Amino acid sequence: MRDTVSRVRVEGLAFLQDADPPRWSGHVSLLGQARPLHLLIFATAQGYAAVAAACPHEGYNLAQCPLQGDDTLVCPAHGMRVGLQARGFPVDRQGEAFFVAASALPSPLCEIAEHSNSDSAAGTIAQLDNEIGQLTLANFKKEKQILAISRTMEAMLEEAERQKLQLKDVASKQQALARFVNRVMDGMDDVLLVIDTEGRIKQANTAALRELDFTAEELLESPFDDLLSAADREKLSLRLPALPWAVRSVALETVRLGNGYAAEHSLHGRGGTMAGIYLLKGNLLHSEQGKLEGAVITASNISLLKDREMKLRLSAKVFENSGEAIFITDAQANILDVNTAFTTITGYEKGEARGRNVRFLKSGRHDHDFYVRMWQELVAKGNWRGEIWDRRKNGQAFPILLTINALMDDEGLVSHYVAIFSDISSLKQTEQKLEQLAYYDALTSLPNRFLFKDRLEHECLLAQRNHTRLAVFFIDLDRFKNVNDTLGHWAGDRLLQEVAGRIKVCVRQSDTVARLGGDEFTVILSGIEEAGDAADVAQKIIRALEVPLDINRQQIYISASIGIALAPEDGTDFTTLTKHADAAMYAAKAKGKGTFQYFEAHMNVEAQRRIELETKLRRALENGEFVLCYQPKADVGLSGITGAEALVRWRHPADGMIAPDRFIPVAEETGLIYPLGNWILRTAFLQAKAWAARFPGFRLAINLSARQLLADEFIADLADILRETGVSPQSIELEITESLVMHDIDTATRRLRSITAQGIRIAMDDFGTGYSSLSYLQKLPIDILKIDRSFIQEYTGPQDVERAALIKAIIAMGRSLNMRVVAEGVETAQQLELLSRHACDEIQGYLLSPAISAEQLECYCADFPQRSKAVS
Repeated sequence: MRDTVSRVRVEGLAFLQDADPPRWSGHVSLLGQARPLHLLIFATAQGYAAVAAACPHEGYNLAQCPLQGDDTLVCPAHGMRVGLQARGFPVDRQGEAFFVAASALPSPLCEIAEHSNSDSAAGTIAQLDNEIGQLTLANFKKEKQILAISRTMEAMLEEAERQKLQLKDVASKQQALARFVNRVMDGMDDVLLVIDTEGRIKQANTAALRELDFTAEELLESPFDDLLSAADREKLSLRLPALPWAVRSVALETVRLGNGYAAEHSLHGRGGTMAGIYLLKGNLLHSEQGKLEGAVITASNISLLKDREMKLRLSAKVFENSGEAIFITDAQANILDVNTAFTTITGYEKGEARGRNVRFLKSGRHDHDFYVRMWQELVAKGNWRGEIWDRRKNGQAFPILLTINALMDDEGLVSHYVAIFSDISSLKQTEQKLEQLAYYDALTSLPNRFLFKDRLEHECLLAQRNHTRLAVFFIDLDRFKNVNDTLGHWAGDRLLQEVAGRIKVCVRQSDTVARLGGDEFTVILSGIEEAGDAADVAQKIIRALEVPLDINRQQIYISASIGIALAPEDGTDFTTLTKHADAAMYAAKAKGKGTFQYFEAHMNVEAQRRIELETKLRRALENGEFVLCYQPKADVGLSGITGAEALVRWRHPADGMIAPDRFIPVAEETGLIYPLGNWILRTAFLQAKAWAARFPGFRLAINLSARQLLADEFIADLADILRETGVSPQSIELEITESLVMHDIDTATRRLRSITAQGIRIAMDDFGTGYSSLSYLQKLPIDILKIDRSFIQEYTGPQDVERAALIKAIIAMGRSLNMRVVAEGVETAQQLELLSRHACDEIQGYLLSPAISAEQLECYCADFPQRSKAVS
C-alpha cells in the first residue's frame, strides 16, 4: 500500500517538440493541494528528470527556456539558474505515462502524499502541515515578490541613474552644441538676428553688434523694423495685403506671407546713421510642435558689391557712351570689343571689327619703321601715346590721337591691350585755323606782324650770308580813317582787302606782303640789285592804289605813304630796319602823302621827338600842366552870350604853349586821351557850375573823343563826375564828330542815349565833312548841329551863291530835325549876315572872340552889349 501511494502519475502530459531540447509538460495533483504542480520533464543520460515548470523566484514559465550546459535552465526574467541535477527529481516512464516518486516531490507535497490514508488525527496533522506548507509557500512567494520588487526598484533606480546620466550627457552636449552654435554665429561675417513673433530682436551675433554699432543691451528686445529706413518700412507695408490681425512687424509679416524673403535693404545703426546696403534673407522659425516662434534674419553687407556693381555699370556705360573710340584686343592685337564711338568714327560695325587684327585700320601714311618704333615703345613702357593716321570704312584717311595701354595677367604677361582714340580731324583743322590766325591776318589772309617778323629775320640772315640787299616797306593808307569812320567798318574792311590784293600784284611771288594792323602794310623785297628797284616797286604800288575803288557802289579815292629802309645800308636786323622804315613812312606823310620816302638819318630825330612828346604828355597829366580856354558863343542876333566851348591848352614849363594839333593825336594813339578827357570834363563842369549862377541859361560845350565815348567805363565815370562836381546837366553840352559816331554806330547810339538820359545835350561838331548817313543822323539823340568852319570860312560874299546855298541847306536840315544850328569859324560881317538871313541860331568864331581864359570870358560877357554894337 505504501509503495502504491509513493508514486504519483503526471497528468495533462504534452510533448513540447519545438522546445530546445524537446521536453514534456504536465502536472501532478495531490490531495489537499489547491493547485496542481506543473512540471517539465527532460530526457537525460540517466533517464528522466523533472523540475518545476515555473521559476521559483518570480514564477516565470520555463517551458521554452533552452538548457545551458545540458542540465541548467536560466530564467530570462532575472537570470536565476535551475539545475536538473540540483533541483530536479527522477521520473519513471511506463509506456506513454510518467510517474513521480512522492518522496522526490517538495517536502510538503511529499508528506501529504505519504500520509493521505492516515486516520483523522493524522489527517488533521496532515492538514495543518499542509496549511503550514501553504503559509511557508505563501511566505516564500511574498519573499520572492519582495525580492522581485526590490530587484525591480534597484533596476528602476539603476535605470533612473542611467537616464539621469544620459540626460546630463544630453544637456552637456546641448550646452556644447549651443556654445558651438554661438561660436559659429559670432564667427559669421554676416549679421544674424533672431526675432520673435512681435518682431523684437531676441538674439544677435557679434557681427550685428559690430556692423550696427550697438551693444547687446541696446539691440536685444528692440524692434527689428527700427533698423530699416522709413522708406523701406513703407515699401514693405504697401506690399502686405489686408491682414485680420494687428501687424507688429512688417518685416516678420513679409517673411511669413512669402514663407521666406530675400531683398536688398539699407540697415541703420546707432543714431539712425546708415550702416550699409545689405542683402536680407528671412526664414521662419518653428518649434518642434510646428508652432511659429519668429524668424531668423541674415544680412550680408553688399555695399562694396553694390559699389563695384555700380562702378562696373558705370565703366560699361562709360565704355559704351564715351565720346572717344575704345577698342580692346587680345595679346595678338585681335579686336575683342569696340564701343559705339568706334563704329561712329570708323564706320565699321561691331560685328565687322570683332575678331580682326588692328592692322585693317592702317591708312598707309606711315612706313614700317613707324609701327616698329611704336610697338617697341609699347612693349618697353606698357603704353604708347601719339598721333597716327587711320582709315575709315569708306577709305578716307583721318588723324587720331591714340593711347594704347597693355594689361598684364598675374604672371606679368600681356593679356590684353586697351586703346582709346579720338578723331582729331577738326582739331587739325582748328590748328590750321589757329596757325592762320596766329600768323596770318584774318581779314586779308596776308602774313601778320608775327610771321612778318619771322620772315624778315630769316631774310636778313640770308642777305648777310649771300651778301645781297633787301628793302623793307612800311605802307600807311592816307585818309583811311575818314572812310572807315564815315562808311562804316564793313566798307573799311572791304577797302583793306582790295588794297592787299593790289599790293600783292605789284610784287614778286617770292616777296612778302604783310598787314601789321589797321591800315598799315609792309613789304619785304629780297635780293634787289639797286636802291632804284625798291623805288620802282613803291611807285608801282602808289599808282595801283590811286585807281578808285568801287565799294558798295561808291567810288573811293585813296592814296598811300610808303617808307623804305634798305639793308645793309639802313640796318641788318629786324628792329633797326622796321624802325627806320616806320620813320621814313612818317616823313612821306609829312611831305604831302601819296608818295614814298627813303630813310634818312635825320628822320630818327623826328621819331625821337614823338617819343619825347609822349613822355612829356604823361608827365603833364601828373603835374597839372593843362589849362582850359573858352571861346564864347552868341545868338545870331548878338543879343547876348549863350555859352562857350571849352578848349584844352598845354602850357609846358620849358617849351611854352604846345598846340593841340601836336599833342591830341599823340594822346589818341597812346590812350592818354581818356585820362586827359576826364580831367577836361571835371574842370569844365566845375567852371560851368560857377557860371550857372552868374549867367542864366549859359551852356558850356566840351569835346569828346572816340576813345572816351566808346570806353566801357565812360558812362559810369561821367555820372561820377556829375555827382562830384554838382553841376546841373542842363548847363552842359557834349560835342561829338561824325567820324566818332560812325566808328561804331550801335555802341555810340547807346552811349549817347545814356548821356541824354542824364539831362546833358549832345552837339554834332564839324558837320558836313564826313560821310554820315542822314538816316543815322535822324535816329541819333542830337540836340545841336554845328556847321564845320570850312563851309563858313569859304563863303566870301553874296557872289558865292553855291556856298550860300549849301549853308542854307544845312541850316534848313537842322531845323527840320528840331536841332539848334551853330555856325563855327564866323570871322566876317558878311558871314554873319548870311547866317542871320537864313535863321541860324548861334555863331562862334573870331568875329566874336578867340579862345580866352575864364577870367577874360567873365569880363567879355559883362562888356558884350558894347562889343556887339562894334561887331554889327
